[in-house]
Amino acid sequence: MLCMSGAAPGAGAGRPGSLLLLLWLSIRLCSASSGRFPWAEHYGTKSRYEGLRAEPLPGTSWLAPANCTALQLNALVRHGTRYPTRKNVPRMREVHQLIKAQGDPGNSLVQALAGWHMWYNERMDGNLHPLGTAEMVRLAKRLAAQFPTLFTARCYRESRLKFVTSSKHRCVNSTRSFIQGVASHLNLRDQAGGQWEVNDRLLRFFDHCQKFINRVENNDTALHQVELFKRGPEMERVMRNMGKKLGISPEALTTNMVEATFYLCTYEFILKGIVSPWCDVFEKEDVEVLEYLGDLKQYWKRSYGYKINGLSSYKLFQDLFHYMDQTIEESERNQSISHTAVIRFGHAETLLPVLTLMGYFKDKYPLLANNFEAQKGRKFRSGWISPFAANLVLVLYRCNEARGLGEKYKLQLFLNEKPLPFAHSGNLVTDYEEVKYSYEHLTESLKFNNVCEFATREDLISLEHDEL
Repeated sequence: MLCMSGAAPGAGAGRPGSLLLLLWLSIRLCSASSGRFPWAEHYGTKSRYEGLRAEPLPGTSWLAPANCTALQLNALVRHGTRYPTRKNVPRMREVHQLIKAQGDPGNSLVQALAGWHMWYNERMDGNLHPLGTAEMVRLAKRLAAQFPTLFTARCYRESRLKFVTSSKHRCVNSTRSFIQGVASHLNLRDQAGGQWEVNDRLLRFFDHCQKFINRVENNDTALHQVELFKRGPEMERVMRNMGKKLGISPEALTTNMVEATFYLCTYEFILKGIVSPWCDVFEKEDVEVLEYLGDLKQYWKRSYGYKINGLSSYKLFQDLFHYMDQTIEESERNQSISHTAVIRFGHAETLLPVLTLMGYFKDKYPLLANNFEAQKGRKFRSGWISPFAANLVLVLYRCNEARGLGEKYKLQLFLNEKPLPFAHSGNLVTDYEEVKYSYEHLTESLKFNNVCEFATREDLISLEHDEL
């Protein structure tokens, strides 16, 4: 039975060139307000969740199966919008200094960029941005409103809402913000019940899977396709275009600088909501190339590039079914449901391998350095799959008038609050036992087999044989 009952620092006023920069920004802000966005649909895993999420029709997305009652919500949530990481800030600073030192001083774009204030610093190191806090609060309120029998004051106070997080600050703070959203929705002033646990082995499994670390993370050849693409004709064209716009020799640019420039365009938009002059370094065709570069990295390091990428998440995948199995057992015994919601907070690197393991967003042909044009209509677009605040939600139902145990419990699946058809059937609602059977090789066969350990000589095969 269920338990019923910040604003970013300024652009540097008073600095040389600040008036020109403010004029430039005002023009770009007008462009943004009129609907001209800086190609935000191509930002990859740094995409803005609520900017891309189309609002579903009222009462359709989360529509429960007929004669069914929600028993449990299982979710995997990526942290909210964050600041740049420590690794990227020096690259941003490097390209800014290069433009100031070598850019054409008579070029209005160079003048605008030279007058731009470099406000990012290493101390930010991927911390949760206030926008990310707000995203988590709103997501919590939407889920709690959609499933009022699962998110109740009694469930909250009795700790039947279980929260698990990665140890990274952005994930812990996302968890805290989500809990605040639930408490606010329930009009609760106390925080009793709003506790969480840290479990990196579950949510940062990639740091603990030795086979993944050896074959991919620490393998210099694992991202061979990425490196080939960086030296390929598409990236060469982007660098030529960038050099021409700035009056800088393309030979002075590196791919790291090009990516850093793209990140500056991206972060200025997602954190400040402005169309920055950094975006005017590129044309739309350039941004599509840079998006593909990011997708190549995710594909080969976190997804279908190597089998171990998806398999490394198998314990997390089994954890989802563990709680649903437990809930069904309690329901059959007419016991109180121990956990009406289990919410886990991780990273894009957490979510993408799970979706890979489940067989989603797999293209007919692999993403390669030499098939950019052929892959323009690809399914695997990391920004659509795992933007900031991305979420995978499984809802377990108990249904009346079922003809047997197999039909009594049904499952729905949602990605970023939109219905996701089950990979094995294409249905939006499926018998729970049918879903379990379709993933039996992952939930049962691997239960006593640690796929992350090197157990036999055969496990030491080359990476070429490990590709999907």
